Amino acid sequence: MLPFRYVFSGLFFSILSGVSAITVQAQTVNVTVSNIKSTQGQIIIAVFKDQQGFKDEKPVSRQKFPKSAVSKGVLKVTLDVPVGTYGLALVDDENNSGKMEKNMLGIPKEGVGFSNFYLSGMSKPTFNDFKFEVKPPSVAVECKIRYF
Repeated sequence: MLPFRYVFSGLFFSILSGVSAITVQAQTVNVTVSNIKSTQGQIIIAVFKDQQGFKDEKPVSRQKFPKSAVSKGVLKVTLDVPVGTYGLALVDDENNSGKMEKNMLGIPKEGVGFSNFYLSGMSKPTFNDFKFEVKPPSVAVECKIRYF
């Protein structure tokens, strides 16, 4: 029979391994981007975790998707992110510059969109306007692009 300390340390290690596997496992976010006006360029999606990151324009993740799969103004993509609260902000980067182009007044020249939130006014939304929960096994998010 094994001494208690060996059994306990083995059990502790097994539990710890299981917990770490659960916390780092990514969940699928199915994103439907609609109202895309052309197939030129790319869609850039920035993933934010909180208001401060959104305000400072420091996403936890940033991904680019070619618009070659756009059909009738709609593009479907998937993201893998850990369980938690997130918000998506996206740009229709038609000229492939890798950033959002703005005019002299700071108004976007390219289309913008947010997760489950349609920007109807002129002011920038807050993180609370477009945040959503990611939990197993997956979540669906709608982003409708607006052009100014």
